[in-house]
Amino acid sequence: MKKNSTIFDYFTQYSLIVLLLIPISLTFKTAQAFQIQQQNVTKGTLSIEEISKKLTLADKYRRSNPTLFKEIIFEIAQQKNLPTELQQYLNLLYAYHLTFVGEYDVAEDKLKAVLHSNASSLLKFRANYALINIYMPAKNWQKGLEQVTKNINALPTIHNNEHYQNGLLITIIFYNQMGQYSLALNYIDLLAKRNLSDKNDCWLRQLTLEAKFNLHKLTSNAAELEDTIQKCTSANNKINANIVRIYKTKLFLQEDMPNKALSFILSYLEQIRLTQYPMLIAETVNVIAKAYWQLGDVDNTKVYTTEALAVNKNMTNLLQGVDTYFLLYQVAKKQQDFPLALRYFEKYAKIEKAHLEGEKAKHLAFQLAEHKSFEQKAKIELLNKENALLISEQALAKAKVTNVQLMMAILAVILVLFILWFGRLLKAHKRIKELAEYDALTGIYNRGHFTHVAQSALEHCKSTIQPLSLIMFDLDHFKKVNDTFGHACGDWALKATINACKHISRKNDIFARLGGEEFCLLLPSCNIDVAILRAEACRAAIEAITTAESGYEFSITASFGVTDVVRSGYNLEKLLADADSAAYVSKNSGRNRVTTFDVSQINESKN
Repeated sequence: MKKNSTIFDYFTQYSLIVLLLIPISLTFKTAQAFQIQQQNVTKGTLSIEEISKKLTLADKYRRSNPTLFKEIIFEIAQQKNLPTELQQYLNLLYAYHLTFVGEYDVAEDKLKAVLHSNASSLLKFRANYALINIYMPAKNWQKGLEQVTKNINALPTIHNNEHYQNGLLITIIFYNQMGQYSLALNYIDLLAKRNLSDKNDCWLRQLTLEAKFNLHKLTSNAAELEDTIQKCTSANNKINANIVRIYKTKLFLQEDMPNKALSFILSYLEQIRLTQYPMLIAETVNVIAKAYWQLGDVDNTKVYTTEALAVNKNMTNLLQGVDTYFLLYQVAKKQQDFPLALRYFEKYAKIEKAHLEGEKAKHLAFQLAEHKSFEQKAKIELLNKENALLISEQALAKAKVTNVQLMMAILAVILVLFILWFGRLLKAHKRIKELAEYDALTGIYNRGHFTHVAQSALEHCKSTIQPLSLIMFDLDHFKKVNDTFGHACGDWALKATINACKHISRKNDIFARLGGEEFCLLLPSCNIDVAILRAEACRAAIEAITTAESGYEFSITASFGVTDVVRSGYNLEKLLADADSAAYVSKNSGRNRVTTFDVSQINESKN
C-alpha cells in the first residue's frame, strides 16, 4: 500500500545544516583535507582561557560566520593536553563538520566520546540530538529511536532555550521520517508553547503541515497552508515555503481539481528550479505530470515525467521513482508502445518493492522499540515484586521456614502445571485457527476467512479512495483429471497451481480457494490494468506447469475473469459475481484466457 509522499524525507540533510551546522553555500573540505589544512594554521600554544573563549566564539558563529568557525576548530584541534570539558566541546563542534561532509562513522565516534565523558548535561544533550541527525540520513532507525528516547528523557533538565528547541525539532523530524505523525504532533504542541525564532517557527509550521497532510487532516483551502508559506517566505526559507506549496498542489489533485493545481504550482516552478535541490524539483514536476494526466494531456505528462526521471536519475528517493515510472508506464501504454510500457512497469515494480521494504524496516524498528520499552517496564515490575517477596520471606523465615519451603514447592508445581496447560492451550488454539482460516490442501485462505479479510480490504480502499481489483479463475477440465488419473493427482494439480501463482503475487494480495478448483485473488491498491497483467502472468505460469512429478502426463490450464471497483463497486458479492461472469466468458471463448468484465460482453456471451 503506497503512502503519501513526504517531501521532508528529501531534505533531512538540509535540516541538519539549518539546525546544527552552517549555511549551504559553504563548501567544507573532507576529513582528510582537514588534516592537511591543520598544518597551515598557526601552531602557537593557547591558554585554557583563550581556548575556552575561542570555542564559545566558534559555536556562536557556526552559522553566521562559517569561515571563522572553520578556522577556530582547526586551530584548537592542534592544541595538546586539552582539559576534558574543552576536548569534548571540540569533539562536538568537529562532529558538526564531519556530519556535513558525510563522514558519519567518524562523527558518531566523536559524539559518543562526548556522551561517555564527564561533560556537562547540556553538551551531552547536544551530542545526543546530533547523533539522531546522523542516524536519519543513514536510515538506522533502531539506533535513532534509542537516541530519541534519551533525548526526550533529558528535555526536562535542559534550560537553554535554543538547544531545547533544537532537541524538540529533531524529535519531530525523526518521528515524521518514521511515519509516526501522531507522535510528531504531540511534540509539535509542546514546542509551539515556546518563544520561537522566525526560522524555527517556519520549521514548526511546515512540520505540522507535513504530519497533518499524511494523516489526511488537511484540505486545499486550509488557511494554515498560506499562513505557513508567508511565514517561511518572511524567514527567507524558500525550501520549506515550496514544500508547503507542493502539499497544497497535491491536495488540489486529491480533490479532483487538476486545473487549480496547475494554475497554482506552475507559477512557482522556475523559483523551485532555482533552488537547485534535485528532490524538490523532481517532486514538483512529478506532481505537475499527475495533474496533466488527470486532465488527459498525455504529451505534457510525458514532458514532466521525463524531467522528473532526469532529475532523480539515481533514484535518490525511491517513492518519487515509483510515481515517475508508473506515470511513464501509463503514458507508454496510452501511446500503445507496449514494449516500452513493459520496461517501465518492470522498473516501477522493482523500485516499489524496494520502497516498501524501506517502509517495513521503519515499522519493524518502531515495533522493536515498543517491545523493548514494554520489556523494560515488565522487568521493573518483576524486580519490584521480587523485592517485596524477599522482604516477606525474611520476615516469615524466622518462625515458619518449613511452611514457606513447602508453599514454594507447591507454587512451583502449580506454575509448571500452568505452563504445561497454557502451552497445550496455545497449540490447540493455533491449530483451530489454522483450520478455521486456511484451506487444508493448498495452504491459502478458505472462503470463510477470505470473505472477512476481503471485506476489511474493501472498506480500507474505499475510505482511502484507492483502487482494488479482483481476479477469479478455475482450472479447465479438472473433473477429467480426477476421473482419469485419480483424486491424488487432482490434489497435486491444485497445489502446483497455487505454488505457480504465489511466486507472482505481492505479499499484501489476498489469495483464497473458494471451492473445488475455483480460486480468487484480491489485489488492494491495484488498478485494472495491473490486475490484467497479473492475471495473464498467472495464466501463463499455470500453463507452464510440468506434470511429470505427479506420475502422469497431462496439461493444466485455467480460465480467468478480472474486474475492479470502478466496474463493480466496493461490494464483495458484486465483485465476485462480475469476475465469475468474466471467467464464464473465458470458458465459452475457448478456455485458457483472461477476460475483463464488461457488461455488454457478458450479456452477449450469456445470450
